[in-house]
Amino acid sequence: MRHEVTTRRVLYEIPGMRSVQVREGVFAGADGAPLAMSIYESPSPIADPAPVVVLIAGYPDAGFEKHVGCKFMEMEWAISMAQLIAMSGMTAITHTNRDPGADAGALMNHLTAGGRRVGIWATSGHSPVALAVADRAACTVLINPMTSDVLPCTPLLMVRSGHDETVGLNAALDPWLTRAVVENRPISLVNYPDAPHAFDLHLDTAETRRILQQGLDFLRAHLR
Repeated sequence: MRHEVTTRRVLYEIPGMRSVQVREGVFAGADGAPLAMSIYESPSPIADPAPVVVLIAGYPDAGFEKHVGCKFMEMEWAISMAQLIAMSGMTAITHTNRDPGADAGALMNHLTAGGRRVGIWATSGHSPVALAVADRAACTVLINPMTSDVLPCTPLLMVRSGHDETVGLNAALDPWLTRAVVENRPISLVNYPDAPHAFDLHLDTAETRRILQQGLDFLRAHLR
């Protein structure tokens, strides 16, 4: 059975997003074997060719599916977030994996090989993998991330929930942010004081929608 969280869509809808066209593709994983990806085409791209935004999957598909009942790319959050990105003028890609870090690197290499501009969107425990490949992207948006030792050199928008209930997350994130500022990295911070961890699924407010739109605007500005 699928966990209830896998049935929740992102709490921001814009007209037309549910009718975005999706095509299935493949890319070579780190081991050379094919992996699936879903490509959400923008009906009104902001550039030609349309820039790409990857929703990074940070856990192995087999374990993720065993835990919640579906693959990351099959979650309604991933589907609706990809639709929202596509309707905002960018091609969105969700993907499968066997080895999260290595396969995310292989996907980024595949997408950037022709010089196409690529952005990243990631949340929570998917973020350490996103950070590991962030310097291959033009920009990155992270929502309540679990951090690593990596500080990217490319533009980063970070959203922090003041009421994040994940034990130790903000305690690790706050010194990471301080270090990023001290090292003068290109980072923008949005602090959402009253928000829980997965506010984009559970806090249906105008502020939630404004912050998600701010993330989309950040991608659009850096990927044009």
